[in-house]
Amino acid sequence: MQKTILVTGCAGFIGSNFVEQFSQEFPKTIIIGLDDFSTGRIDKIREIKKQTKQFYFYKGSILDQKFLDKVFKKHKPEFVFHFAALPRVSYSVEHPLETTLVNIGGTVSVLETAKKYKVKRVIFSSSSSVYGGAKKLPTKESENFPDPKSPYAAQKFACEPFCKIFSELFGLDTVSLRYFNVFGPGQYGDSPYSTVVSAWLEDLYFPGKKKSFMEGDGKQSRDFCYVDNVVRANILAMKSSKKFNGEVFNIAHGERITVNEIKRLIEKYTGRKLNLEKRPARIGDVLHTQADIFKAKKWLGYQPKIKFEEGLIRTVEWFETRKK
Repeated sequence: MQKTILVTGCAGFIGSNFVEQFSQEFPKTIIIGLDDFSTGRIDKIREIKKQTKQFYFYKGSILDQKFLDKVFKKHKPEFVFHFAALPRVSYSVEHPLETTLVNIGGTVSVLETAKKYKVKRVIFSSSSSVYGGAKKLPTKESENFPDPKSPYAAQKFACEPFCKIFSELFGLDTVSLRYFNVFGPGQYGDSPYSTVVSAWLEDLYFPGKKKSFMEGDGKQSRDFCYVDNVVRANILAMKSSKKFNGEVFNIAHGERITVNEIKRLIEKYTGRKLNLEKRPARIGDVLHTQADIFKAKKWLGYQPKIKFEEGLIRTVEWFETRKK
C-alpha cells in the first residue's frame, strides 16, 4: 500500500481526473497536489477536497525549488505523477522560451527534488506529438524516432532522456507515458488539451463562446484515448514491480477514427446538428495517427478498456450536466 503520492498539475484535465479516480481506488493513500493554476481550474480542487479527506493541496510553481523542497520534505512522497505543463502547442509556438522553462526546466526541477528525497518512481506525462509525422502505422516506440514539429513537442521529447539520465546516474526510477489525443469529462472546449471532441461539444452546448470548424475534408484520422485509460496506465506504472529506468510507452486505444465519423457520432449522441466552418487543411498536419500499444500491454498489463464510442457517450453526459 502506497502511503503518499504527489501529483503535479492536479487542477488540470488529466491531473484532476487522475486524483479523483486514484482516491476512490486507494482511499487510504495521502495525495499531495501541486498546481499554480496557469492552466488548471480552482473549481476542480474544490470538488476533489469534497470527495476525499486524504488530499492536501499546495499552490505553487514547479520552477520554485524552495516550494518543492518544502512540500517534499514535509510529506516524503513515494511516487510522483508529473502532469504539470504549459500544454498548448500554439502557445508554445508563440512563447518558446516561457514554455521551455516550464516544460523542461520544471520537469528537471521535479526530477532533482524527487532524487533528493528518495522517491521510488516518477511517472512522466509525455505526448505522441514527439513523433511528428510517424513513418509507420501503427506507430511503435522503437521504429519511429521522434521528430517533433513544435516547441511543445520538442520539450516533451527532451524530458524523456532527462528521465532516463536520472535513472542511470542517480538510481531514480522513471517512466515516460506518451499519450495520444486524450479526451473525456473535464476537458473544456477552450482548454489547452482540447480535442475536436471537446471543441465541438463546447459549441453545441455553450454556443457563442467559439465557432467550431473542420480543417480539410474530415478524412484524416486520429487514435484517441479516453482519459480513464490514461489514468489506468499511470496507476499500472506505479504498481509495477519492474524497474523502468526511463522506458517510454505509447498510451492510446490502438485504433483510429476519422474526423467525419466523430462528427457523425457526436450528432447521433447529442441529437444536435453541428454547423462547422470549413477551413483548409493545416500545412504540415499529420493525416493519420495510430499507436502500437503492444509494449504497454506487455510491460504494464495495459488494456484500453473504454473504447472511443463509450468514452464519447460519457463525455456527452458530462456536457449535459455542465452548468457553464
